[in-house]
Amino acid sequence: MAVTRITALTFILAVFYVCGSTNAAPNGRILEGNDAAAGAYPWVVSVRVDNSHVAVGNIIDASHIITSGHVVSELGSRAIAVSRVSVRVGSINQYAGGQIVNVESINIHPSYGNFLNDVAIIRLQKPLTFSAKIAAIALATAEDNESLVEGTEVAVAGWGLQLSGASPYKLQQATLKVLSSHECEYQAGYGYDSVLCLEHGVNQGIARGDDGAGVVVNKKLVGVASFFFGAGGTKFPDVSSRVSYYSNWIAETIAASNDA
Repeated sequence: MAVTRITALTFILAVFYVCGSTNAAPNGRILEGNDAAAGAYPWVVSVRVDNSHVAVGNIIDASHIITSGHVVSELGSRAIAVSRVSVRVGSINQYAGGQIVNVESINIHPSYGNFLNDVAIIRLQKPLTFSAKIAAIALATAEDNESLVEGTEVAVAGWGLQLSGASPYKLQQATLKVLSSHECEYQAGYGYDSVLCLEHGVNQGIARGDDGAGVVVNKKLVGVASFFFGAGGTKFPDVSSRVSYYSNWIAETIAASNDA
């Protein structure tokens, strides 16, 4: 069901969501998660702005990372300077290990705005060398999307703030559940075809620092974490961008960057 409105309730609940600039802290975290083992999520990277972690990225091929658009946005679909952005790959420690790779280009979805189309493709300056700790994740197809019925368990991993307010050095993992578009519209006004909503218990879910985290089923990327409501961990669902919805844009963006 396509929905073409943003409700007043949505606006009020999302008042803490930063939707346009990395000058303010972006929202996202995994609350009450567990430490991830080294190599368990080899596609996960730390996206860094001005040498500080701001979001999670997901390796989709040796040269490209997918993440949330708002974390690399200066204004709307205009990206911040690539010189400010880098990624740490091959480490579950956001502060050390692996390697830091600089960025060549950033493409934010041209229709990003108003909490929607919150995806971006980052091209790295040099291709990654894959290993047990560095690998790409497959993107979900339309067929995979059809199997995402309500209650489907999904894995999410990130370095978001914990309930204590501390930023974990080690990658955290959690299991959330798919919420149907109908139910997400009822609970939060977000029954859009382009988003995938996730339900969780109170004091669980994503929060600041988990922006861009991959939503994964059977080692396929089905979503990219976008935002949460209020201060995070509320009774309302977390919202992610549905990867299969953007299949054509992702393929076209990668092809264009390879030709540039």
